[in-house]
Amino acid sequence: MGSVLIEKELEFNFTSAIKAIHFDKEDHKMSHCMKAVDFLVEWPDEFWFAEVKDPAESKIPKKYKKQELQNFLEKMKNEKLFSQELGPKLKDSFLYLHLSKKLPDKTLKYFVLLAIGTLDYALQATSIDHLKRYTCLLGPDNSEWPNQYINAVAIFNEDTWNKKLNQCPVTRKN
Repeated sequence: MGSVLIEKELEFNFTSAIKAIHFDKEDHKMSHCMKAVDFLVEWPDEFWFAEVKDPAESKIPKKYKKQELQNFLEKMKNEKLFSQELGPKLKDSFLYLHLSKKLPDKTLKYFVLLAIGTLDYALQATSIDHLKRYTCLLGPDNSEWPNQYINAVAIFNEDTWNKKLNQCPVTRKN
């Protein structure tokens, strides 16, 4: 049975999922050498890896908010967000679950929520390309590998998450 999961100020209603766990808070013993995604969510036909980045959270002092957002956008543009954070989190989580024989035989997807309000279309498009590259997503079928890997990746802001993934809405709790 799914659940409601909270990452900082964002509340995700995964109650309609089969199972949802806050993976980076689990006692999986990965932390010494691997990075974990925030959530693992199982649906009847899909299994999601989900990561949340919230550079707009209210705990950031007001005088630093603008600079924090600019720093975050710069990490997106220079690809460090993808090469040093988002890509490794997916690959490490996937490897851990694969080697532990805990990956279900379902379509695997990696969803990233960037809680930065409006997300410029051009920046979102290039970000998806960077995410595909740094997660090692090959072609539409991953046909180069005989074993299953991630079938799709996507990047959302809060609005697009709620429109495209309306079975599990996200709300901000300040």
